Amino acid sequence: MNKLNLKNINLQAPYTVHEREDKQHEFYFWSDFGIVYDISFSPNDSIIPSGAIEVGINNREQKVSPRDPKFLKTLTVIIEEFFACNNDVMLYLTETGDGKQKFRNRLFIIWFNNYENRHKYVLKTAEGMLEGQDNFMAMIAQVDNPRLAQAVEEFEETADILFGTPAKQHLSLWEKCIEFVYKVVSTKIRKYLK
Repeated sequence: MNKLNLKNINLQAPYTVHEREDKQHEFYFWSDFGIVYDISFSPNDSIIPSGAIEVGINNREQKVSPRDPKFLKTLTVIIEEFFACNNDVMLYLTETGDGKQKFRNRLFIIWFNNYENRHKYVLKTAEGMLEGQDNFMAMIAQVDNPRLAQAVEEFEETADILFGTPAKQHLSLWEKCIEFVYKVVSTKIRKYLK
């Protein structure tokens, strides 16, 4: 992943964004409500075996966060800078520790649907139950990404394995994991043999 230009971000973001000195590709900012948000980018090939960059969005102290348009604009500027520096696939997985996945899912989809430049991107989402817990994941890629078709196919295959079609809903988590590992390993072997 290419480094994001913090100066570009801060020229447009309503909140001042800082880069973590101790961790690469991690940023943070304070909101007007005293909430510290961490935004991180890390490689993740568990959902899209050919590779993606996962964006993490974390409310550091888990404080109640009011509706804050400046937060949304700051996050949007960071994501736009990511795509300006990287024609890669971005992955978003909702945090599941507090049971607010469906709420985050709705916010994420509303944000994307209202985003003025959404025509430049492809958004794919998937949701379903895994071990009795709602899960949501999304991938975003620029429409001109040369890996777009492959990434969409891998994303949809993984969603099918994890959340299942009716034919696969009877599979245990262990069986889903075995099928998933097989898919990841076979994809990496095919890439290696090319």
